[in-house]
Amino acid sequence: MKGKAIFNSSEISELKNLIKEKTRADASKQKGIRAKMRRIGFYGSDDFGIIDLQLSDFERLISLGIIKVLGQRSVLTTEHTKKTIKNLSALIEMNKPAGDFMLFDPESHSFDRIPDNPGNYIVCLKKGSSLPDIGVNYVMKQYQGLNVIYTGIAGKSLRKRDYRQHFKGNNAGNSSLRKSLGSMFGYSKIARDKDPNSGKTKFMEGDEIRLSEWMLSNLVLYFKSNSNPDNLEGKLIKELNPPLNLSKNNNSINQEFRSRLSELRSKK
Repeated sequence: MKGKAIFNSSEISELKNLIKEKTRADASKQKGIRAKMRRIGFYGSDDFGIIDLQLSDFERLISLGIIKVLGQRSVLTTEHTKKTIKNLSALIEMNKPAGDFMLFDPESHSFDRIPDNPGNYIVCLKKGSSLPDIGVNYVMKQYQGLNVIYTGIAGKSLRKRDYRQHFKGNNAGNSSLRKSLGSMFGYSKIARDKDPNSGKTKFMEGDEIRLSEWMLSNLVLYFKSNSNPDNLEGKLIKELNPPLNLSKNNNSINQEFRSRLSELRSKK
């Protein structure tokens, strides 16, 4: 263990403030904040296996008894110790990075797991799930053993883009991913804005709800904080050739599928 697992209440308070500060900071400032945390004795990645530490992760370590707070009453039994070790193993596994990306499963993870930072993300089908049939075959590559359908960027906030606009959104006009999936399901489009001549469309309320439910049950995403996500986006599209990425994708494989999907997206 590089650091320590026992802190006084003042150190805990300071660490919480630093974690909040790091979450809001851009990449150029995060390194300095991590150095301050290490001077206190906290090594999130080395000692606890947590990449991209969030405040909820830190509080979970405390609630599980993995991190001790001096002065707090603690009665540790053998059984409690076994549970703590088991919980620690599960926590490390949950936060284990997949390459540089981390997993978010909307059915089992809290949305605050996703950082409120710019970054890149990869959307995959869960095992056993498939895309709606539009009558054209396609090929999917895999990431971490799952079929990749889409990759994108969040210029300001992964949390807002990935969770609120994609998975929990009620407006396909703000999400290319939702627009493609809903079009594949055959949902009818209506004007997104008060001005019907704007050309922006979404789906009817009931269809938007059904789409969200399907996405929550059938999709996961991998995310990575990145202050300059545009450079990586092109590499991911080229490497993974996701069938739902229409823009910036010139791969001849899945070209017929992308053409058909474009037709469905433009259909009124």
